[in-house]
Amino acid sequence: MSDHLWLTTAELCSHLAISRSTLFAIRRSGLLKDGRHLVAKNPTSSRSHLLWHRQRCELALGRIS
Repeated sequence: MSDHLWLTTAELCSHLAISRSTLFAIRRSGLLKDGRHLVAKNPTSSRSHLLWHRQRCELALGRIS
């Protein structure tokens, strides 16, 4: 899984060992930005699942340098 750049919410939470609510709290704080760290899997749907860029999220969270 960790070889993939774009992960589902569940995959990223598992990879980072954080809960879904923690991930979305970090997003709400502004640290993770739409278009850079995450994108809608189906941009035409208002309730689309999200895909997260693993490396960009790790960098933003200080997990890698």
